[in-house]
Amino acid sequence: MIKLNKFFIPYILLLIIIGFEGQLFLAFIMVLMHETVHYIAAVLLGYSGFDVTILPIGAVLSLREIDEASPIEDLIISISGPIFNIVVAVAAYYLELAIGFGNLKLFIETNITLGLFNLIPAFPLDGGRILRDIFSIKMVYRKANKLTVNISIILGFLILSCFIFLFFCGHRIYNIGIIAVFIIISSYKEKERIAYIIMGDIVKKKERFIRKKYVENKYISVHCSIDLLGIMSLVDKNKYCIFTILDDDMKVMYNLFEEDLIDALKIYGNISAAEYVERMKESSD
Repeated sequence: MIKLNKFFIPYILLLIIIGFEGQLFLAFIMVLMHETVHYIAAVLLGYSGFDVTILPIGAVLSLREIDEASPIEDLIISISGPIFNIVVAVAAYYLELAIGFGNLKLFIETNITLGLFNLIPAFPLDGGRILRDIFSIKMVYRKANKLTVNISIILGFLILSCFIFLFFCGHRIYNIGIIAVFIIISSYKEKERIAYIIMGDIVKKKERFIRKKYVENKYISVHCSIDLLGIMSLVDKNKYCIFTILDDDMKVMYNLFEEDLIDALKIYGNISAAEYVERMKESSD
């Protein structure tokens, strides 16, 4: 299903009003091809079902099963689109040199711009997912996402600063300002929804387990002073996590399972692991 972001139409109208001379139709077609390559890469890796949302700065492909992807698989899917645009641009360039065809300049520029632009490590661009995937290989998902979001916000404000500087220098490149604002907004939205993403991953993990009949386990020991949201930040979206709560002497106080973690947050709020253990002892008496 293809959906238009609520800012897309106003953005196009703004480009027309300020006299944008680019070939919108060509850019639109190449964006759709870019997202199609993402989809093909996902299908080859065994994932299916998708929605495409057309944004003011491009498009985003949402795969219904993509949460099951490992960081390496998600990296392959995310980087496939930009690589496609860059390869097409290079091929068109050499084709133009070989046959002397002089009408490929706009086509080359459109693809090279799309490819490099989407590699910017900021949300909602491919580069944001790529950077998060790289971080996720070495650290837990929540920490990787938080680090990527912070980098994305910094880049958004840097781009906005460049727009303001150029504006007062007489270079009014409105696209840069629009891109900066959209990156900042998208980054803050990603920052706000991370806890819900992890909770959703835990729920979806059960669905995957029922479908595949197995799931890898991951055992993690945590200190009793850590709060429940802190424990949730350690959840691995591709493995079933079992948390062993330890005291100062590293003696086992309790074993906390993923589904119990969600229930505890709903019932008790963000209490410490030690408080949770006390609540469990009281309820068992």
